[in-house]
Amino acid sequence: MTASLIYFPGKGQFLSPEEGRKAAESVLATPLEQRRERCVELHLEDPEQLLCVSTLLWRLGEIEPARAFREAEFFYSFIEVPRRPIGVFDERDYYLGEFALIAGGVARILSKRADAKRWFDLAESHFVLAHNASAHIARLAYQRLALTLEERDFESVIQRTPRWVEAFTRLDLPEDALKCRFLEATALKETGRLQDAKHGFHGIKQEAAQKRFERLEAMASENLFQMHAFLGEVAEAVAEAGQASTILARLNNRVSLAKLQLGVGYLMRSQGNLPESVKAFRNAQHQFSEIEMHADVAATHLVLADLLLDASQPAQAEWEIRAALPIVDSLKLVPEGIAALSLLRDSLRRRQIDRQALRSLNGYFEELGS
Repeated sequence: MTASLIYFPGKGQFLSPEEGRKAAESVLATPLEQRRERCVELHLEDPEQLLCVSTLLWRLGEIEPARAFREAEFFYSFIEVPRRPIGVFDERDYYLGEFALIAGGVARILSKRADAKRWFDLAESHFVLAHNASAHIARLAYQRLALTLEERDFESVIQRTPRWVEAFTRLDLPEDALKCRFLEATALKETGRLQDAKHGFHGIKQEAAQKRFERLEAMASENLFQMHAFLGEVAEAVAEAGQASTILARLNNRVSLAKLQLGVGYLMRSQGNLPESVKAFRNAQHQFSEIEMHADVAATHLVLADLLLDASQPAQAEWEIRAALPIVDSLKLVPEGIAALSLLRDSLRRRQIDRQALRSLNGYFEELGS
């Protein structure tokens, strides 16, 4: 669906896309607890208004993912109960599917995988009843494929991606086709096929720049930064980081900016520059904290602990570990690393950090955030 002129029955006039965006921003600025009683005034049942809201929420997922999740949850529940007919042709199932898909996609960013799967199932149950179902099911398939990547089933991603690239191409969804190629290149990177991955990201970056898909261009540049860093090509890595950060800052993509800052920390560590590495990791952690990406905050605490041990600062390292553990417990993170977690707790009680357990737990977190 695309926005053109937006008609609000209560106002008796059409709004331009820009005016529609501002109206949607006004809705999102209204406290959640006030919206239901003001739903008529805010035109919350108007399909074009909901379209503008959903567009803003996809962008918000890269800026404030936790808030985007709460917003998507609100709009889903608002449309679902009581049962509200949306628009002349009743686009209720489309919007229920769309807000469920947003909630699932943002839950995935927040490392809440069980929540993501539940929301994706809900999205599917609505999209199959919506107009143009094949395109919406394909968009859902991309999110599920991204989740498969995060669960580290890389060969499955590599096998399934070409079929979905073809499907998106036939559906005339070129940006989604590029996003699938991005998942494939990431899977190649994670399985050690670095030159193939580097070639893939370079092709994505070029095509994204030609088609003005700035977000994908920046993400490809961000991953090329990582590839150059892995391959010891420091000058090239720094150049890519600069290009990526410029675009991401313009887009206000706070999620990717924080991850890019994390990558800079790893690069500085690989060069033996501990002070600059610590500084970069702390900057990344601050950014993750601001956007409520708590799993990444905990992971960065553990990386910092390992760095501080290298710097002969065991007391500060212990503080970082103790700050991470409550987050790990509350989010039920890294169940595969329960043995390492137990060993680390035991070593804290003995006031002698088990370095191997710490690094093992760090490894599980790196898998979680890949």
